[in-house]
Amino acid sequence: MTAVQLAPEMTPTDMARNLLLLRASETLSTTVSVADVMDAVLQLRGLALDASRLGVVVGGSRSDPLTEQTIRERRTFYFTDGAELAAAFPSEANPDLQAAACVPLVGTTGIIGVLRLRWDAPRTFYVAERAVIATLATYIAQALERAHRLDARIGVANTLQEAILSRLPAVERYELAAHYLPADRQEKVGGDWYDAVAGRNGQLTMVIGDVVGHDIAAAARMGQLRSMLRAYIVDRREPPSALLRRLDAANHSLGEPTIATAVVAVIETRASDGYRLRWSNAGHPPPLVIHPDGTMQSLTGNDLLLGVRRFAPRHTWTMPLASGSTVLFHTDGLVERSSGAAGDGTAHLHRRLRTARRTRLQDLIEDAVADIGADRTDDIAMLAVRLPADR
Repeated sequence: MTAVQLAPEMTPTDMARNLLLLRASETLSTTVSVADVMDAVLQLRGLALDASRLGVVVGGSRSDPLTEQTIRERRTFYFTDGAELAAAFPSEANPDLQAAACVPLVGTTGIIGVLRLRWDAPRTFYVAERAVIATLATYIAQALERAHRLDARIGVANTLQEAILSRLPAVERYELAAHYLPADRQEKVGGDWYDAVAGRNGQLTMVIGDVVGHDIAAAARMGQLRSMLRAYIVDRREPPSALLRRLDAANHSLGEPTIATAVVAVIETRASDGYRLRWSNAGHPPPLVIHPDGTMQSLTGNDLLLGVRRFAPRHTWTMPLASGSTVLFHTDGLVERSSGAAGDGTAHLHRRLRTARRTRLQDLIEDAVADIGADRTDDIAMLAVRLPADR
């Protein structure tokens, strides 16, 4: 029978070192930005080997000769007393500074910063303590590198989203507004989109759609559909159902088709009877008409989603619009509450719009999302047009 070997009793110093590394690992593992990392380092100050000061200099920040030499030589400097430090770096001379450690933070692509620890009393850096400092520096370097990668990814994602989401056209006498809230609050991208294209003789084509997914891949697939559909709208004057039919045919020709919902709606000015709305819906939440008297009407009529069957039948529905009417398009993230019940969310949206006191269209749609919880898991896109009231 093998005897059980007990670990030697830990000293208070050993326990303090282990606690520092444990707390550093826990705190730094949840950081997502450089600011988060800096805050996490500040939280470690009281645990960091009795150091009177603990800080990180990130690459590109203004630094001192000691930090610059640490970066240049890619090595750690230890100074056991103030005289030794002042002799090597006169600018560091300070009666309150009696020991220091300066450690390069090494990432996969090079030095990304420096960890600095300072003490107000002379100190001997034993092997065990140097190992703890080196490990702490490794944790911080990994967190900083992760934050830099995420910042770069977010930058790419934001550029992609800004390129995809259209600037609304200026259409004489029409009031247009849009609002977009991504589910991913870090990358700020998703699969929802809206578009509006002004045509001849007062015609306005409006689009809203939703591709499955909430990430960069979804945004890229959405960008393909949006670009193809916009090209069809600009190139030819066809009913909304024909535009969606062409889009779905092109969607299937790309290989594995993208599953998406979409609405294409056209508002036309007619000399005889005012305005006319024509729309086609591919599995999307129904648009909402707010009549001048405040009553609301959901635009029923719905066909199959895009990407399911190549030659699925598609229909165009038509209705007259009174002057002063508002047409609101939205994706399902607006009405799907945390319970997942879209019906409850739709009723809530109707109440919100009915009681909204603001009259400016942009304010109206922002009121509609004002109480959306932070725990939402879906993107939200909204697009609205208000017709002039005096036709």
